[in-house]
Amino acid sequence: MKIEDIRQMYQQGNIDTKEYAARMFEKYEELFAYKELLKQSKVKEISINEQEVLFKIFMNSIANNAQEYEVIMELQKKDSAAVQNTILSLGDYESEELDMVSRIVDFIRKEENKATFFDIGANLGWYTINIKKQYPDMEVYAFEPVKENYLRLQKHMSLNQVSGVNAYNIGMHCENTNMEFYYDICASGASSLANLLEHDDTEIVSCKVVRLDDFVNEHSVSSIDFIKCDVEGSELFVYEGGLDSIKRYKPVIFSEMLRKWAAKFGYHPNDIIELLATAGYECYVIGDQGKLKKFSRVDERTVEKNYFFFHPQKHEAVLHQMEEGWME
Repeated sequence: MKIEDIRQMYQQGNIDTKEYAARMFEKYEELFAYKELLKQSKVKEISINEQEVLFKIFMNSIANNAQEYEVIMELQKKDSAAVQNTILSLGDYESEELDMVSRIVDFIRKEENKATFFDIGANLGWYTINIKKQYPDMEVYAFEPVKENYLRLQKHMSLNQVSGVNAYNIGMHCENTNMEFYYDICASGASSLANLLEHDDTEIVSCKVVRLDDFVNEHSVSSIDFIKCDVEGSELFVYEGGLDSIKRYKPVIFSEMLRKWAAKFGYHPNDIIELLATAGYECYVIGDQGKLKKFSRVDERTVEKNYFFFHPQKHEAVLHQMEEGWME
């Protein structure tokens, strides 16, 4: 029974004060269980006030020799699959991937004294905030088409005192238009142009999408060094709309590619590998001991869902570092 149900029973006179206090204390006792849960998680503090419930997540910085920094994220009703919930329940979230992304960004910054990061499908801001926390001087562009998620992205940037992010309430696609998105209330990160999870309370919302190439030209973007793209099955269309920019700037690309999501849009992840190959890219996954290994084709035995794309000439140095065990 939920706390609000117990309170309602008491207010309606169905239980007396003594029973009400006893039942409520049973709920309060669950707070002691959270102490044990925090010991096994990167979430180290939970704070509650009249307006919000906040998780304080402790991360290790690649930029500052593994020194800790904090990421604060708000608990949302119904959004059970949100990053912060996953970290509290399972202890971590895509730690190898974030570590790899951070190290690649760190290398690029040291080589070129700057770096521009595009977070396409920013959702609640997990990658945007972690990159900005480690590299405050980074130029970061964050794109989130669903208005509700975009507002929560802004809230998280404010909670974390992250400034200087170029945040846009738009998505990326192969055309400039308005499209219907399925906003999944119970799994906001699965919001997509297709109804992926088919939950009963999924909402249909209209969102603006643009071509990456047109955005780059209209906003006079002079370089892109890293693209993180996680758009729940629409990744191919993002790259089709940004192929000229990809060929011009040759960014490292970190992409989710799932067979089941791609199938909803009538293509296969290998179509992305083949498209980016026309721009000179090769595909890699994270292998043993946190090193990158070359990857060729997705098949029914493939278990990976996140992939890195490198231009072998442009990224020769960073690939060499990976092969030499840079992930120590």
